[in-house]
Amino acid sequence: MATKNENPAPFMAVHPGMMIKPELEERGISQKDFAKMVGTQASHLSEVLNGKRALTTDLAVKIESAIGLPANVLLSAQTQYELESAKATRDSNGKETVAITIPIGDRNLLREIVRRFGWVGVF
Repeated sequence: MATKNENPAPFMAVHPGMMIKPELEERGISQKDFAKMVGTQASHLSEVLNGKRALTTDLAVKIESAIGLPANVLLSAQTQYELESAKATRDSNGKETVAITIPIGDRNLLREIVRRFGWVGVF
């Protein structure tokens, strides 16, 4: 009889790019070549592979066609990653935490926004 695990191991969702990138490396396929294979710009693909952009359904299907990684697995990973990311942005008070990166030349603008709206800023 199966028993309920009272102390399940913590689960950390990963961006699907973390699944695709090692696969390309293992196969010796450069990101630039793979971008051509799937019909997207290399910069767009790089952002997906590095977790800076969400994987779209269209790109997932193209990746499945190109190297056989199942689109449904990749999209499931994307959804789970987005859910975990959304949960992680809530602190114990139920307030949202937003992290942004501003180029150095725009830091004065950020300081003004922080001052005006009463946000907490880390510089």
